[in-house]
Amino acid sequence: MKKIDELRQELSTKKEEVRGLLENDKVNEAEAKMPEVRTLETKIKLQSELDEAEEREVQNKLENRKDDSKMEKRTVDQDMEYRAIGKFLLGSEMTAEERASVNIGNSGAILPQGFVNQVQVLTDGFPSLKKYCHVIPTTTTSGKMPISSGSTSKKLAKLATDNEMVKEMITTKPVEYATEDYGKIIPVENSVLEDTTVDFFNSLIAPDFAECAVNSENEEIINIVEANSVEFEATDYKGIVKCLNTKVKPSLLKNTIILTNQSGYDYLDNLTDAKGRPLLNDSLAVEGGKTFKGREIVVLDDTELPAATDKKVFYIVNLYALIKFFDRKGYEIAVSKEAGFTYNQTFVRVIERFDTVKGDSRAAFKIEF
Repeated sequence: MKKIDELRQELSTKKEEVRGLLENDKVNEAEAKMPEVRTLETKIKLQSELDEAEEREVQNKLENRKDDSKMEKRTVDQDMEYRAIGKFLLGSEMTAEERASVNIGNSGAILPQGFVNQVQVLTDGFPSLKKYCHVIPTTTTSGKMPISSGSTSKKLAKLATDNEMVKEMITTKPVEYATEDYGKIIPVENSVLEDTTVDFFNSLIAPDFAECAVNSENEEIINIVEANSVEFEATDYKGIVKCLNTKVKPSLLKNTIILTNQSGYDYLDNLTDAKGRPLLNDSLAVEGGKTFKGREIVVLDDTELPAATDKKVFYIVNLYALIKFFDRKGYEIAVSKEAGFTYNQTFVRVIERFDTVKGDSRAAFKIEF
């Protein structure tokens, strides 16, 4: 019998004693027994709390064992996936289970989701513009997709009478996309490739690939921004304020950012108001980020976003509206032994596929002064 059951039985007996005394008009004796009743009730309450705490502790241990078991299984599965890819790349013999774990692409093996996740984590450490765009996953290399071309009248029409408005509301247009291959070739010692592990892919391949991927994606995005931004004349930072207030439609303001380079950011970061307080504010959404008039400032290297000599450049742009980023999911890996034969190396090639297409350019302005 559990301790709490013994206490409950003792309490029941003690209460019967008190009731018997009361029935015989022995009030004083009954009152003398009541502290014992209250003490037992307190003991039962405390014992119940202890029992519940112990049950939770046992349950947590069981759950942790389940999680550890799942994690161990995931680790084993992931190790096997990477080991199988290594064997596939080297042309080594594989077990039936290993062959089943390798997803073959057009010209190589598709890297597992764990690698994709690792690249995503690493790209967050770079100034990636992709996350501000409208990212559209695709499983095909090319195709068409309808997108809004930007209506001047964003409201509903009375379908029975507002015929002209209905025509104006049909503002979608098909855009064509064709994803292209963007790759990175990495020379690897043959002995390293033969001992392929999760760490090989996530620690050696992923960091270099992630940085190169961000730079390539940024370049394509910047090309569209530069080609479709309308010039807005200004002589100082007040022009940025004027552009935000008068040119960007309120419906597009929410996702609008201020895109600049290091020199432009340094200029803004040194601005102060009449009381000497900085005009830039800490971003509530981005750790370590800054905002100007409520708009997030995104900073690129001077070489990535060049300005005219002795000038500073700023793009007031809603990248989500402007850029349709067609992202063909998955990274493909292949090798070539011939190119590095004399160095006892194997050249590892990792490929991603994407395309960037112009969308709604109503919130894209360039300021240079």
